[in-house]
Amino acid sequence: MNPFDAVNALGLLGAPPPTIPGLDYAGVVVSDGEHAGQEVWGSAPELGLKRPGTHARFVALPETWLSRQPERLTMTEAAAVAMPYLAAWETVIERGQLAPGETLLITGGSGLVGQAATAIARWRGAVPIIAGRRQPEGAPQFIDTSSSDLPGAVLELTDGRGADMALDTVGGSLFEPVLRSVRFGGRVTGLRSYEPRAEFAVDEIYSRELHVTGLASVFLDGAHVAQVFDQLRALFDRGVLTPPAINTWPLANAAEAYQTVLDGAAGIKQVLTTNGDKAQNGSR
Repeated sequence: MNPFDAVNALGLLGAPPPTIPGLDYAGVVVSDGEHAGQEVWGSAPELGLKRPGTHARFVALPETWLSRQPERLTMTEAAAVAMPYLAAWETVIERGQLAPGETLLITGGSGLVGQAATAIARWRGAVPIIAGRRQPEGAPQFIDTSSSDLPGAVLELTDGRGADMALDTVGGSLFEPVLRSVRFGGRVTGLRSYEPRAEFAVDEIYSRELHVTGLASVFLDGAHVAQVFDQLRALFDRGVLTPPAINTWPLANAAEAYQTVLDGAAGIKQVLTTNGDKAQNGSR
């Protein structure tokens, strides 16, 4: 479950009622065709908006949207991976083109996308610098944003150069110091945040030739998303990437699960399971 799903369930995203929320999934293909009987995983941006979502026992998807689930993961773990790793891959690899040896500043590093971006950066051979109010386990280069000058701390950690790239998962008042934390010609990518407005000097971007992009995952093509999950599958099967901490809920308790997501369970993925589904075995 994602914050997007919970907000959608409240009817705040304009989906015509009645609607079934749910972007992420892991399950078994029950129809005929190339993928019949296969365990698949992924995330489909149109789900819950243009077509019924995944918070149900069955969901209809085009075959081109399907990706085979990693053998190393349980079904519950595979479902938990979906959107956080998709968002991290799209911003850090596809758009940011993070290269080995570069430094990546990640705000909100203890969150699900932040955790995924940290793992991907390490696999890439880059150096993640985590910024936030809570230091994640295994994050030696950490900046406490509640008590530190972010640009100054980043400059100190990068020998005065600044980060090569920044992934801002927090936004709002933190966006301006993030801009000042990257080097000349650096890249900044951002995700939708709970604080939609930010104040910053526009010349901070053009005078230092910064490349600033955003990601709205709902506009991603389903077939492209499947290709991303094909790449992620190999990394999970090799043990390079791992799923987040998980809390499972029966489908009947979806309303309570949505509220838990809205209340903010930092770093823990909420997953809906259906009765009799072997996904229950993957619960943590």
